[in-house]
Amino acid sequence: MNKIKKTTKIIFWVISSLMLLTACNPGNIKETENRGHQETEDILQSAGLNVTSVEEAVLKAEKALQSGKTDLAQLYYIKAYNLEPNNTQVLQKMADLYIELKKYDLAEVSFKLILKQQPGDLNTTEQYGLLLIKLGKYPDAEKNLNRVIAKQQSWRAYNGLGIIANLQGDALKAENLFKKADNILPNSPDLLNNIGFSLYSADKLDEAASYYIKALQINPGFKKAIYNYGLLQARLKRYEQAYTAFAKVASPAEANNNIGYIAMMNGDYPEANNYLQEAIKLSPRFYKKANDNLARLEMLEKQ
Repeated sequence: MNKIKKTTKIIFWVISSLMLLTACNPGNIKETENRGHQETEDILQSAGLNVTSVEEAVLKAEKALQSGKTDLAQLYYIKAYNLEPNNTQVLQKMADLYIELKKYDLAEVSFKLILKQQPGDLNTTEQYGLLLIKLGKYPDAEKNLNRVIAKQQSWRAYNGLGIIANLQGDALKAENLFKKADNILPNSPDLLNNIGFSLYSADKLDEAASYYIKALQINPGFKKAIYNYGLLQARLKRYEQAYTAFAKVASPAEANNNIGYIAMMNGDYPEANNYLQEAIKLSPRFYKKANDNLARLEMLEKQ
């Protein structure tokens, strides 16, 4: 399996190299491609896994996935790509697998190869834009998602643009984008939570609470909304309600530390001290965060 994993990394590096070399040296491209094909053939033959058609390679890749053999599946997909480099369905399967494995840079290569052949494919453009958010490439992500909404209404594209706006500190813009997504896909707990967070970031706390509550009415076990609702309650100095929320999704030590930190930010130093001391008491050996926050609190009190 180690040999397969090593070769998978080499072969997909070859695919990435093909894109980088396209505008440079045709001779190098061919040499790199031939090397990649030979590497694939060598490992498949040595393991008795050689295939002769795209259909066979894809079928064996899917069977490997069902058995949890993701490295072998990657190798079969690369073999399918070698047989038909213009097969966008194979490239999509590769992208899906790499996203699942959190190998986002490799998924990016697959999407680029698809869009090189089908530049107007809105579904791929949207997937690519959302992937670029995970890679932290916000301007490129925004550009691709805007291309989508210029042609069609998509809640995923609006949601992605809202996430970018939030990450860039523009809470009002994020709120508007999330609400556009909500108009297309109403009553989605994820979207309601996102709207709530953008409102929270803009200090519209009561309005934010209404969205968190609505999200939790639809999905009572939604951890992100529970956590965010706890943050909001602490911000409003409703510390007992905040603890009740945090206790559903965090350890008692973490819940106390969270509240202690926010109470400190609120200027409620006695409350902050009580919660931070309790966090340390519950987890004295390893709860470094609470000790750090307590030291910060002592400094603020002196000042």
